[in-house]
Amino acid sequence: MRHLKFGAPPASIQKAILNTLYRLNGHEARDNLLSLIVGSDIEIILEVGVANGLSFDYLDTDTLNNLLRAINEKSFHLLDFLLVIRYYKLKSNRRIALRFDFFLLRFLFDEGGGLNILAFHERGLQRISAKELIRFLVKETRLELSAKRELGSSF
Repeated sequence: MRHLKFGAPPASIQKAILNTLYRLNGHEARDNLLSLIVGSDIEIILEVGVANGLSFDYLDTDTLNNLLRAINEKSFHLLDFLLVIRYYKLKSNRRIALRFDFFLLRFLFDEGGGLNILAFHERGLQRISAKELIRFLVKETRLELSAKRELGSSF
């Protein structure tokens, strides 16, 4: 578990997390996450689902908008996600699927703008550690919060 302070209200942090995961969802991960994997011929794609009762909904535009509206009414005490990290070896202009990693993520919020993050590796070879994954997501979320502040947006 990792306790963090973002210096923002819980609703703003939650919106930043959702927007960050939505932005990363279905796209190739580069830079920090890719540097954790040995080999330059590996492609990493993140897939994100958000808990909805006993199942996970793919974090698409509709799901994102529904969650953002719900946060405008009342912020959540926790958010749970399923994060699948898909790995592909690139060979002769082809992608060969490697074993994927499945992580369960829990974000716990307190009223003072604090956040605890729990990450559980559920399945796969764990090519990326839970600690490194959290570090990557925190960095991306901080970038999202900074961008919104610079634009003068309240989300």
